[in-house]
Amino acid sequence: MQSDLGDCFSEIKKYLMQEMKVCFIGTPCQVYGLKSYLRKEYDNLITVDLVCHGTPSPKLWKKYLDEQKDKYHSEIDDVVFRNKTYGYHSGTMRIRFKSHSVYYGSARVDPMLKSFFTEISSRPSCYQCHFKSVERCSDFTIYDCWHANDLVEGLVDDDRGFTNLIVQSLKGERILEKIADRYELYVTNLEKAVELDGTMICNSAEPYPRRDEYYLNLDKETLRAHVQKFIPIRSRDYLIEKSKGILYRIGVYKFLKNKK
Repeated sequence: MQSDLGDCFSEIKKYLMQEMKVCFIGTPCQVYGLKSYLRKEYDNLITVDLVCHGTPSPKLWKKYLDEQKDKYHSEIDDVVFRNKTYGYHSGTMRIRFKSHSVYYGSARVDPMLKSFFTEISSRPSCYQCHFKSVERCSDFTIYDCWHANDLVEGLVDDDRGFTNLIVQSLKGERILEKIADRYELYVTNLEKAVELDGTMICNSAEPYPRRDEYYLNLDKETLRAHVQKFIPIRSRDYLIEKSKGILYRIGVYKFLKNKK
């Protein structure tokens, strides 16, 4: 989701001027924006960029949340975009409501996630991102590592999640040396790590042919009805999603996944 930085940059500059340590984590364009705003390097600033898939419109997100609140007749407590409902390799949307109801939906059936992963909802600038390269202006680059056992010989993937980390600066190297004893770290082949899990490091979101039409008519109907016209959710998708939940609860889902 496109984040609202507010007065974040000016707050960061104030802290830096007070010689406080600051760690800023954001998309590559946000890290670049912060450094452009500051106009100088600060030893007490640490920057981390997330490998970005592209960001949808805040308007789409608001419509999605408003419809969820109407459906569950409740305000929202919190939202997790990649809840590990079925383990690290299968993230789902999770919404907790103040009424104590909980909603789960994967990209197969959730209209927001489906819009995101089909790239019909990305901003036009994300289709031509200027920050797609292995080398970044940050100190660290991080992204999901779904193939940890293919990158490190003998490593067993416990499905709790590994993270790819690219050190981008000498400052980053020094920091990593200081904190290395607190983490489980493995040196891997960068090219292979990018090939397996880092496709979005160098590639922009793929332009969707009907993207403009998707946003043009967004206000005319519910999001779920709107999605059906562009990227339909089929009956079999709901059946697979329901079956997945049942198989997970009785322990069969994990067994089948481990057999792959």
